Amino acid sequence: MKNIIGGAVESLEQMIEFIDGLDDVSYQQSAKPLFDSSIGQHLRHILDLYMALVQPHGDGLINYDVRRRGITLEHERGAGIIELRQVCDWVKRLELTVLQQQIIVSTEVSISCVKISEMTSTFGRELCFASSHLTHHLALMAAIAKYVGQQVNANLGVAPCTATFLRNEASVICAQ
Repeated sequence: MKNIIGGAVESLEQMIEFIDGLDDVSYQQSAKPLFDSSIGQHLRHILDLYMALVQPHGDGLINYDVRRRGITLEHERGAGIIELRQVCDWVKRLELTVLQQQIIVSTEVSISCVKISEMTSTFGRELCFASSHLTHHLALMAAIAKYVGQQVNANLGVAPCTATFLRNEASVICAQ
């Protein structure tokens, strides 16, 4: 369980470092026609997932469909960094026992009409999901940053299992 928190913190800190290294213009650009959303909008989406965990609804329901579109952090990089740091600090303070708690997750599952499903999960599983989703969006955000001319760390948006594969490949090459 401790690994889940450590991995989530590592992912959030990687995102903080990435956002902190951008300029304000790059943060706001969407790199059309390849991407319709800006880096700031991707960050808001990621933070919405974490906020569903930070502030569950009345009976502890985790509702991933609560979105805060159009808020300040979508276009003000400093606001995004502040909320990222707050979420990272929250994750660092989580008690390990919280990760084992059973929860109910609610999310829309259809694009043609409103269909909502609720399922049981654990808080730890959902923290893993948020971290994995962060990594996926970080890869998209890095692509946008590259498109608008920013230098980007090649390790951004690399999934943990891919990083392990790459390390193993590098050690095989070194051994030869």
